[in-house]
Amino acid sequence: MKRYVAADGSPGPVIRNAHHTEGGAGTPLRLLTWNLRYDSLPDSIPLSTSIASLPAAIPADTSIPYYPSPAEAPWSTRRIGVARTLAATAPDLIAVQEALSRQVADLSALLPSYTRLGVGRDDGVDAGEFSAIYFRPSPALKLQSWDTFWLSPTPSVPSRFPGAGSTRTATVARFAACTVLCTHWDDQSDAQRRLAASLIRYRAAYEAATTRRPVFVLGDFNSPSDGDDSGGYAILTGHAEPVEIEAGFREQYRVDGMGGWQDQWGMADVAAETPPIGRSGHHATFTGFKRWGEMDLKRIDFVMAGVPPGVQNGTLGGRVSQGAGRGWRGVRYSVGETWFDDEPMHSDHRPVWVDVVVGGKY
Repeated sequence: MKRYVAADGSPGPVIRNAHHTEGGAGTPLRLLTWNLRYDSLPDSIPLSTSIASLPAAIPADTSIPYYPSPAEAPWSTRRIGVARTLAATAPDLIAVQEALSRQVADLSALLPSYTRLGVGRDDGVDAGEFSAIYFRPSPALKLQSWDTFWLSPTPSVPSRFPGAGSTRTATVARFAACTVLCTHWDDQSDAQRRLAASLIRYRAAYEAATTRRPVFVLGDFNSPSDGDDSGGYAILTGHAEPVEIEAGFREQYRVDGMGGWQDQWGMADVAAETPPIGRSGHHATFTGFKRWGEMDLKRIDFVMAGVPPGVQNGTLGGRVSQGAGRGWRGVRYSVGETWFDDEPMHSDHRPVWVDVVVGGKY
């Protein structure tokens, strides 16, 4: 059995409080990703009605139908629970997938301290699902630029990969302390997931090299870390060769003078790089709208990290190593809950959040 050992040879850290750093080194950030499930049962109930209907008093124990039906509920029923979970977790940055325009607008209203980035995937404005980023402005998360690209053979324009179930995008936000990408890969096409991973890996390497800061990719990959559908994950982590990407995209984000570094780059799964004492919650991130014991459990939602050239310490299988401690380190990783005993299921995915420290030397 592999035992976690810290860089100094000790057995690893004790449990830390969230956002804790030792010796003041680096900047702590909490990052969260959550596929919210799109509003498949739309209605016209305004947000104000949902807020007004909240009970002022705590219900009596005997009045609660514990763990009601796991069947999917309308967004108007789920949104307050989603926002309360996000507010209680208090991330510095939130990456959401599948949210339609109504959903991103509701979250902006319910979480007013956050700034929202992102576009609808169908038209590049507000049609279709968003891979949106919400962040609380701070010195570390001072926004420098942002953009969206499509995970298709023509990434600069709204477009769908041939044979994919849906149009897929990535939202890129460049901050003072790091760059963050939020993405959602296809659930039907492994070929699309492999192209998505190749495009994102190439763009993330560009961001790392040109900003000299860590890069984080958050989202629903629909690609587990192992098994027949793991091709996208393997490419992003540098354990499989990328597929060919559009020449224009390659030229736009090419890093010159690196001796092939960009094509040898890969990212680290923050869960694997977090000390075991810092991991908590569930293993699976996808449940489906099903009861306990019947859930279609999978780990397909991830937070990945990568660093610039020159700060990594070696290679892994011929690939550039992206382990923690090279411009960032993982403090905590947690897969949260999506079904509380007195509410409908918030989503068919669970929220995933991490505490990381960026900058400093470890």
